Amino acid sequence: MSKGPTTSEELRAEESGHGPRHGVVRTAFGVLRRGGRPLAGVTARVTGLAALGGLVVTVVAFLVMWPTFTEIRLGAIRARIDEDSYAPDGSRVQDMWLTLLACLPLLILLLHLGCAAIQTAAARAAGVGRGRFRAVLGVYALRGVLVWAPLVLGILVEETFTTTLFREHTVLVPKWEYPNLFELLRYGPPLLGMVIALVLRLGWTLAPATAATEGLGPWAAMRRSWSLVWGRTSAWFRTVAFALPLGVLTVGMYVLLHLAARPLRSGTVHVFLEWGPDNTYAAYVVGLLVPIAVALLLTGALALPPAHAVLAVLQQRLVEARERRAADRT
Repeated sequence: MSKGPTTSEELRAEESGHGPRHGVVRTAFGVLRRGGRPLAGVTARVTGLAALGGLVVTVVAFLVMWPTFTEIRLGAIRARIDEDSYAPDGSRVQDMWLTLLACLPLLILLLHLGCAAIQTAAARAAGVGRGRFRAVLGVYALRGVLVWAPLVLGILVEETFTTTLFREHTVLVPKWEYPNLFELLRYGPPLLGMVIALVLRLGWTLAPATAATEGLGPWAAMRRSWSLVWGRTSAWFRTVAFALPLGVLTVGMYVLLHLAARPLRSGTVHVFLEWGPDNTYAAYVVGLLVPIAVALLLTGALALPPAHAVLAVLQQRLVEARERRAADRT
């Protein structure tokens, strides 16, 4: 029995007009149907490793915060003995938030590792994967830094001039002295940073898929994605038409899975108090984190493979369309 055409051959046939033309979503689901087993295996391994890595980061964070948990627990016990109400000191709560923020880059790194592995596997399942995992991971890291930089810079400008975050007594631009300038500095830099971040994110939407399908390095893949998306009005419109629904569906799936996982909260608190340290505040935090972790892992396992397959097919469609236009001009 002869082997059927690969997805890359089908894509070329469709774009050249010598084969049946299917939509991006239908072609992507064909990719999942033909190469679903290897992609599912990669997704399962990535999900397991992400869960293990997230657990390690969380355990380290709890070890760092444990003196704070102990102080809060002792304060609550003393207040109960004195028949008084108790609320944790704001500085202790702030320390816990700072610890969580310090763990955030590690969790983002785990997310990028998983996305890079699944994007590379999806491109290979489509028969167009020529890139290496290292290059795809480099695209995710570089894109993340450059996309978030304008927004973070805008927030820092706003905080520097309109709050007391970086000084003790007063703001540089008090509202009662400069009301118009205060409002401009308060809302202008963050909004401008957000707009710039959205433009950059849209232009580099296909950069990981480009690195996975064409074997380009991070910078070259990002330049290639930018030229593909912003080269023609129809290209960026098609990119938005696929990327935006994928994002909305992913967020919606997370919300539904988080709601479904909420019953795990009480069971987790009971298990923690039964088998772990006797600290109700630590158990409460664990109960909050478990449904979030379960929903994130399931969302990634269910949403990322089809989303990355769609982006890989879309990237190939835009490349083929550009090559066909170039051939028509000549």
